[in-house]
Amino acid sequence: MGVVLAEVRDASIDPVDLLARVSRPDAGAVALFVGVVRDHDPQAAGTVVSLDYTAHPSATERIGQLAAAVLAAADPDGEAAVATVHRIGHLTVGENAFVVAVSAPHRRLAFAVCEQVVERVKAELPIWKQQFEADGSHRWSGL
Repeated sequence: MGVVLAEVRDASIDPVDLLARVSRPDAGAVALFVGVVRDHDPQAAGTVVSLDYTAHPSATERIGQLAAAVLAAADPDGEAAVATVHRIGHLTVGENAFVVAVSAPHRRLAFAVCEQVVERVKAELPIWKQQFEADGSHRWSGL
């Protein structure tokens, strides 16, 4: 099937939309990852209240390349479909920041591809995060 959606955007991410994009009659499994802004982080000294994500102009192209590379390695028969979106801009605690949906004929492939897309994107996508804390301080990560 391949990559059906891969983008970086400044609008909210609806996991149901991504699920619909990968849904198909031959898929017996769908794996979903939803990364949500949390109120704590190991790099934060206090309570996190919001984040600003900033992306390099190549980020949308790059997220598609990363998803395609995972599929090429993990799904040589082309059975899986992937939809992935990473958010940029200002996000508050509880908002969806990163979503990956993967459908496949069987759960093992769906889980494997989903996990690998998440790990590759987190490690290689040119996005930087500025965390704002309750005391007014802020910290950058991913630089």
